[in-house]
Amino acid sequence: MKKILWTICLLWVAVAAGYAQPGKLSDEKRKEFDAQKVAFFTQELELSPEEAAVFWPLYNEMQKKVREREGAIKQEFHKIRDAEHPKNEDYVTSLNKILDAEQQKCDIKKEYYRKMLDQLPAAKIWKLGDAERKFHRELFDKLRRESMPRK
Repeated sequence: MKKILWTICLLWVAVAAGYAQPGKLSDEKRKEFDAQKVAFFTQELELSPEEAAVFWPLYNEMQKKVREREGAIKQEFHKIRDAEHPKNEDYVTSLNKILDAEQQKCDIKKEYYRKMLDQLPAAKIWKLGDAERKFHRELFDKLRRESMPRK
């Protein structure tokens, strides 16, 4: 257990250093971040090695599809923001596309949660949303602490 906690701590430091750099994460930093996420979620969801082998491919596939929908939302936002004098119908069209993409995100999660429920105990899937929020909150708190000026 202590080994896992030390590994998580070391990965947090490495990831935080990567976030402190300008620009996007390098491949190396992305891999470190992903390893940190795997360790955190595996521990929070109390996944056995067998359960983790089922969970992670499904979760990663779900996340990839959700990120694609988030990209479409971001694209619509930028299209309106960057347009010169958008018309009312441009806003309506963009809003409809954003709402459709949000619905698709929900549909994707619903599909993959059902797939996970076929393979894993419901209690572990139930904890997933909480683990995601906790992981992001802890990561942002750590990044904020590291970016604060030292006294």
